[in-house]
Amino acid sequence: MVKVGAKAGDKGKIFGSVNTIQLAEAIEKLGHTVDRKYIKIKGESIKSLGAYEASIRLHKDVATDVKFEVVADK
Repeated sequence: MVKVGAKAGDKGKIFGSVNTIQLAEAIEKLGHTVDRKYIKIKGESIKSLGAYEASIRLHKDVATDVKFEVVADK
């Protein structure tokens, strides 16, 4: 599972929100390059720690769903 680090408070609420840029950077750390334009985070904006899902278009006719987790930065 892809892990995205974010600064968070004591109750799991993050400062700001997680976006496609941060998700693309986390995927790149795993050795895969994905243009952030082809990532769509499902649901509302991410403002707390937890598990989420995004759709990534790999090719014109190929898309896949990716689960990722927002964890607190240390």
